[in-house]
Amino acid sequence: MLDQGKNPHFDHLVALGKGEINRAIFSDPDIYQRELKQIFAKCWLFLGHMSQLPKENDFIATYMGEDPVIVTRQPGGKIGAFLNMCRHRGNRVCRADSGNQRTFSCPFHGWTYGNNGELKVVPGHRQVYHEELDMEAHGLIAVARIDDYKGMIFATFDKNAPALDEYLGDMAWYLDMALDRREGGIEFLAGVHKWRIKCNWKFPVDNFAGDSYHGPVSHGSAWESGFEGMPRRKKGYGYEGFQINAGNGHGFGARWAENEEQVYEMALPEFLDYEKERFPETRARLGDLRGMHLSPMHCSIFPNFSMLWQSGNMRVWHPRGVGETEGWSWCFVDQKASPEHRDLVRIHDLQRHGTLGTWEQDDVDNWVQSTMSSRGYVGRQVLQNLSMGINHEIEDPKSIHPDMRGRVAGFQNEINQRSLYGQWARMMEGDGPAVPGANA
Repeated sequence: MLDQGKNPHFDHLVALGKGEINRAIFSDPDIYQRELKQIFAKCWLFLGHMSQLPKENDFIATYMGEDPVIVTRQPGGKIGAFLNMCRHRGNRVCRADSGNQRTFSCPFHGWTYGNNGELKVVPGHRQVYHEELDMEAHGLIAVARIDDYKGMIFATFDKNAPALDEYLGDMAWYLDMALDRREGGIEFLAGVHKWRIKCNWKFPVDNFAGDSYHGPVSHGSAWESGFEGMPRRKKGYGYEGFQINAGNGHGFGARWAENEEQVYEMALPEFLDYEKERFPETRARLGDLRGMHLSPMHCSIFPNFSMLWQSGNMRVWHPRGVGETEGWSWCFVDQKASPEHRDLVRIHDLQRHGTLGTWEQDDVDNWVQSTMSSRGYVGRQVLQNLSMGINHEIEDPKSIHPDMRGRVAGFQNEINQRSLYGQWARMMEGDGPAVPGANA
């Protein structure tokens, strides 16, 4: 168990120089409780997309760590986020996943709040509270800061957190490859997949941050069957891309195309027509590096947001205890995409990354088994190995392309996992999110 002293240390749990991780971080309940305080109550967390709140009084319900929150579009268009907890007895004031509502009323005793968080109605305020209850002081608890990056809404409970663009660092520049490749940006398709996984929340984040190594093995049957992968593409899996440590624990992986023809070779066959349609606009907006050479694959933004570019998939890994995670997954498309292409993206996302998707089942089993192996006493004595590519990172990323940002390594390299757990250790020690020099 975690030493509950005043200043617990985590050096013995994360040894980045060796690429070794103590498995207790996936199974110790005391460590998990500290994560809720030091990470989920301090980091910028993804809440949703502006396209989910198109009208005044629209709302969505989500989580920040294990804390339920309501995200609202208030009259005038302002976006707010509040703890979904009545100030009286703590009951939830909103039970719906989404909707359009000016007020939220607690079903326990009827305390009613405006969608700006103000306490509007308290039954018996005059008769039983004798008008002594301070209404202004008992509104819903607002997040400390809320902001968006090109429609992606993030919030934090830490008033001393760095600005969102600082927190995202170089990752924001790479995110533009999804969010800003066409005029109008992106939007979420209707609906969200939600499922429980018997795994620690860090395993899926780790997987999406930079684990391209597992693809040919874990997803081999899907590839060999012709459903997805090499049998359907001219360009193979290979080692032709990069893993990019974008700072602050964020990791991004992309394959490399030398020219426009290779961009099309790496496209999913059913998306090929759309790739040819959008390519000239993307290249003009983002330049050659982001518009042509880098073919984005996967990323994680610390602590618990992940994305798959080609599948049009974004997801959050909500912690539900030390050994359980709730995955929430959305499908996104360019706003300029045709109805036909939207449907293709939706179907592909369901088949590949839905709760019963061919790839999703493979990944979930890996995460569950890795979590289970971290529970036993003997298993916890065996360190997890993340040493792939140590001391073999690219010394000068700008030698690849003058615009390349972040620390860069080959496509098969665990640089992003080491960055992820390094950020985890810094924040668990009590430090805030590192901003300048985070890639050092």
